[in-house]
Amino acid sequence: MNNRMMAKIKWLTEEQGGRKTIPWGDKYGPIVIIKGSKIHLNEAVWSLLVSNKELISEFETIAEIKYLFENAPDNLHKGVEFELYEGSKLVATGIVL
Repeated sequence: MNNRMMAKIKWLTEEQGGRKTIPWGDKYGPIVIIKGSKIHLNEAVWSLLVSNKELISEFETIAEIKYLFENAPDNLHKGVEFELYEGSKLVATGIVL
């Protein structure tokens, strides 16, 4: 199952090691790590499709999220916290609404 969910995302500033600007549009697909999950070298990592819908403060957005692939795990539920990465660089943290 690959449902669309809404999430509150806090973007790291460039000074914090994040992005220069918040990505807008429907084509942003960072790697997602679910908070508390253990990643092993032989396991797949997954990407989310993030579509920011609303700016709620300078570095926080409300976004529609969904896994990029249909066979992704079914672990995006209300209250789940996650981190977004571009390669090995942490760019944002979020919580599913």
